[in-house]
Amino acid sequence: MKKLGLIIAISIVCSINVTWAQTIDSENKQSGVFESPGAIRKPIDGAYEKHITPNNKPVPLQPINEEYVMYATLIWRVIDLKEKFNLPLYFPTEPKGNWKSLSQTVWDAVDSSENNPMPVRIYSTEYFDVPLSNEEFRGKFSIEPRIQQIWLKDEFGNQVFDEETGEPISIGDTTIMQYADPKDIMQYDIKEQYFVDNQRSMLDVRILGISPILLKGGTDDMLGNIGETEEEAAPPAAAEDEFFEDESAEGENVEGEGIEGEDEFAAEPKEEYQAPEELPEMSPQKLAPIGWLYYPEFRPVMAKTEVFNAHNNAQRRTYDDIFLQRHFSSFIRAEENVYDNREIFYYIVNGLDQILEAERIKNKIFAFEQEMWEY
Repeated sequence: MKKLGLIIAISIVCSINVTWAQTIDSENKQSGVFESPGAIRKPIDGAYEKHITPNNKPVPLQPINEEYVMYATLIWRVIDLKEKFNLPLYFPTEPKGNWKSLSQTVWDAVDSSENNPMPVRIYSTEYFDVPLSNEEFRGKFSIEPRIQQIWLKDEFGNQVFDEETGEPISIGDTTIMQYADPKDIMQYDIKEQYFVDNQRSMLDVRILGISPILLKGGTDDMLGNIGETEEEAAPPAAAEDEFFEDESAEGENVEGEGIEGEDEFAAEPKEEYQAPEELPEMSPQKLAPIGWLYYPEFRPVMAKTEVFNAHNNAQRRTYDDIFLQRHFSSFIRAEENVYDNREIFYYIVNGLDQILEAERIKNKIFAFEQEMWEY
């Protein structure tokens, strides 16, 4: 009996020690503190380990049957990353863990490397028929090459100067290729389709493709060349001075005929400077489309990349959530039409009228749904 009691006591003590050790190990794993050198692992950036977003999957969408589609139209939109509401899509300019900008997400998904053996395909057209190779995709980021002089140096690496002129001796020049960064992507074109599903009795929209637009001038030259310089846009001050000089001279020559002189002066109206009706826009030569991503293929990557949430960091959002919930600002640039799907600015010049035309297209789509079920 004594031996049996001793064995039971030893078993209880061992079980308590094992339970206590497991509890301490669990607490150490959560806090990132390990007493034994062999148990060291990668530190975590936070009080807890985030494992939901890296293993996230896209939200499945309702399959659509063609027989139940009563109305459909294609729409092209533009997402301008310079707008305040779209800043979460542009930042951060450099990756911070799993928090990446949309442009960096596109680059990491499309660029083929050892870490990305199965890249997402990018196509040259919006019809998703001709895929681009990795070399062609990288070539889209190339900008104008820079010519650099090659200077003569001695055996110690010091620059050699001409004894007579004192200028450095050049032995030729070389061409240095320059490439833009993913952060130079400042716009996105969205191709989507609105349709009325009779089975669900609702108007729905599906994004078909997304196209990054690269600003060739770089983010430092974000506003581009706006067409006129400050001297050209300013009122002609010199012309006004000459005009007033003529006025004073005319007043001196007219003696005793003040009223008649004023009538002659009033006959020549003052030429006032008139500001242009339209604000100068960014030079179109600097905006270069990179290609078209087929949105259903790109969704799995977007679902695993975090987006900054200014209201609650614990409620993590992904780019798939942003586009699925339509949390971005955009404007319509074209609707499918018989004129080769021409864009709005081809038949409307004024900027304000272009905005009104885009609103008309949007209201027409929503009015179709309301009128269909109302009448």
